[in-house]
Amino acid sequence: MVDSGKILALDYGLRRIGLAITDMNRTMVFPRPLLEHKGEVFVFEQLKKMIAEEGITAIVLGYPYDDRHIETSQTEKVKAFGTRLEAAVSVPVFFEDEKYTTAQAEALLDSYGYDYKEKKTQRDSIAAMLILQSYLDRV
Repeated sequence: MVDSGKILALDYGLRRIGLAITDMNRTMVFPRPLLEHKGEVFVFEQLKKMIAEEGITAIVLGYPYDDRHIETSQTEKVKAFGTRLEAAVSVPVFFEDEKYTTAQAEALLDSYGYDYKEKKTQRDSIAAMLILQSYLDRV
């Protein structure tokens, strides 16, 4: 793990990528607006820009397992994306189990009374926050 600087978390999806970021001290986690997945070149360019502007020194990528903690076809896609991402942005990429984070994000948004459309725009970034907090709690 990198010892200083902000950490960016990604909840990777084929259409949208949820984003969350720590403060400089890594004590708080904040959601960022969704990143539309308009191809890897676009995604990598947007992430490079964010890394430079925010002083990000590491990325945590949600790692999908099934209910029995077994890798799936989606796991392989995320693993391959993470390898390409690390090469493209030149900061280390770490993986964190993302199991149930989308369901937890949905439940949280439900508790605040968000409607379907509002949840759709917030869910993935809230899931990224949960992934990032899990990572911080673990390391």
